[in-house]
Amino acid sequence: MKVLCAVDGSEFSNWAVEALGTLFHQSLREVVLLHVVDDVQLRQGMKKEGASAAKVKKVITAMNQDGKQLLKQAENHAAIAINQAHTKPFVAIRTVLTHGHVTNVVTKQAEKRKADLIVMGSRGLSNITGYLMGSVSRKVLTHAPCAVLTVKEPISEKPKVVLAVDGSNASKRAVSAFHSWLAPILSDEAISLNVLSVVPQFLTDIGPKLLSKSHAKSLMKPFQMRAKEVTAQYREFFLKEGYRVTADVKEGEPRKVILDQLESAKADLAVLGSKGLTGPERFHMGSVSEWVAGYTSCSTLVIRPRRT
Repeated sequence: MKVLCAVDGSEFSNWAVEALGTLFHQSLREVVLLHVVDDVQLRQGMKKEGASAAKVKKVITAMNQDGKQLLKQAENHAAIAINQAHTKPFVAIRTVLTHGHVTNVVTKQAEKRKADLIVMGSRGLSNITGYLMGSVSRKVLTHAPCAVLTVKEPISEKPKVVLAVDGSNASKRAVSAFHSWLAPILSDEAISLNVLSVVPQFLTDIGPKLLSKSHAKSLMKPFQMRAKEVTAQYREFFLKEGYRVTADVKEGEPRKVILDQLESAKADLAVLGSKGLTGPERFHMGSVSEWVAGYTSCSTLVIRPRRT
């Protein structure tokens, strides 16, 4: 797999670099470490303050030098993290220093380099103001051309993972990526997996008014049976692969149920599929994966359909 990892020298981006070795040590082929100097906002801000062109150039030159040093440190950090994880040999580590708005650059670089995955740190704002204002990681997740891993805390060498499934093509992609990327041959020693399926209670509002309890229950039964079939299928699959796996079927609003499950399981990582909705469709239907990534305190791996 080919990974684009955005770095900025913070502890959050250091955790993101370390996650490369912790989670993907058997599947890595190439790692591109990207640092973005946001000279657009810098020029605008300094211009408002009346700074001369020469002073702006001097500041940007200094930021470029700092960026090169930062990338060198990140490269050394990545090499140690990957080697300590006993990865297969010949993983190429490259560094890229570029300029522009961070979100735009990260997504365009991922598309240009045909990355399978974007990895970045996040401060994990969970208040409503922080969510509405947005962070770089959330904006990248929204516009990314591929899967995105948002790292909010150090990921344990023996991570507890919650994998949300619903039988859709999106969750099938999530299962496939999880299985192929996260070193299944070591999973019996390293990964504790909980397969979770949530049955939405879409009859909650209209049921009491229009339907009897027995009628509402009978209408919900096929969805409950389907959820049980899906979780049983994936539980059996991962058990055969050597994972330590549990499975749960729960009812409720998917976003809230998944968040509650992550908290109760003390999960290190949530893995979810994204349908890749865009435009008005995405706005009206919403995105469970983006919501969970925005509000959970644990790291999230969102598998999006790769844009070609």
